[in-house]
Amino acid sequence: MKKIYLFILLCMSSFTFASSPLLVEDFNYKAGDSITNHGWNGHSSAGTNPILVTSPGLTFAGYVGSNVDPSLAAGVNNTGEKDDKYFGEQTAAGPIYSSFLVNATATSTSANGDCFFHIWDPTQGPTVMRCKVYMANGLTADKMKLGLSYSTTTPTFYSTELNFGETYLCVIKYMVVDGLLNDQTSLYVFKTGDDLSTEPLTPAVGPLTGTAADIVPTSVSLRQGNATERITIDGIRVKTFWQLNKDDATSINSINANNILEFYPNPVTDGYLNLTNSGNSTKSVEIFDVVGKKVLSQLTLLSRVDVSALNAGIYVLNVTADNQTRSSRFVVK
Repeated sequence: MKKIYLFILLCMSSFTFASSPLLVEDFNYKAGDSITNHGWNGHSSAGTNPILVTSPGLTFAGYVGSNVDPSLAAGVNNTGEKDDKYFGEQTAAGPIYSSFLVNATATSTSANGDCFFHIWDPTQGPTVMRCKVYMANGLTADKMKLGLSYSTTTPTFYSTELNFGETYLCVIKYMVVDGLLNDQTSLYVFKTGDDLSTEPLTPAVGPLTGTAADIVPTSVSLRQGNATERITIDGIRVKTFWQLNKDDATSINSINANNILEFYPNPVTDGYLNLTNSGNSTKSVEIFDVVGKKVLSQLTLLSRVDVSALNAGIYVLNVTADNQTRSSRFVVK
């Protein structure tokens, strides 16, 4: 039987390890500092009402970015400076997850609120924003709502209204898809007590497909757009894998060579994708189609996954086993 081994996949760069996150930002600096003193770039209205480090930070049980000592955050509290922080150009097809804690006591009074967080490509200039997260007043008094757009100024709002003064965990998923005008974005919103262990099958908003030019996701951006908003942001993480409870520092050098995870065949021609690791541990398997829709999610002890229901085409496979997470594209024929 012909197998495609991990080492071959590594050489071909089709497997990537869930090593460290692309970006960790807990704002553990000094209250009152401008965040541009700590690796953030003021790319628009620099110096006008700078975004400052605030105290205290935000707490959210189970999230890795919760209440990191010293407990500080960032305040998006005015019009003026828009700042971004670099996490590296991401050109490979697949998901990019940007998570953060948010707590607001006031927001814009306009119907669609205002964008306060987005993904940015510095080569495109300050007006080209993607994965735009909006906050607006809810229809119910003393409530707010979160929304998302791929690039437009009209967001799609999460149907559940949220409480001012309560901390929520948001995850923005940017799905890089081969081709033009087909990248996608989704928004996930968690309240205290929700299960963070796996990516939900259905996001709070999305997936939304881009109709504007694709970008190369490179930075996260905090945006001040309204003088009435009082929004606190903390615990930003950017990863290529879903893991909200810890920052996994697994690397190729720390992998047990006797417990290698393999998958074969590629392409799949008989309806089954074989997954093996010598430890025979539980595997978390997720499969996405080329537009970023999750088409399969399961936990299994078995050595193969039935993909016979999938149409012929290209898919993205995420597998977690023995504290190792790997992603790869594979083909179904």
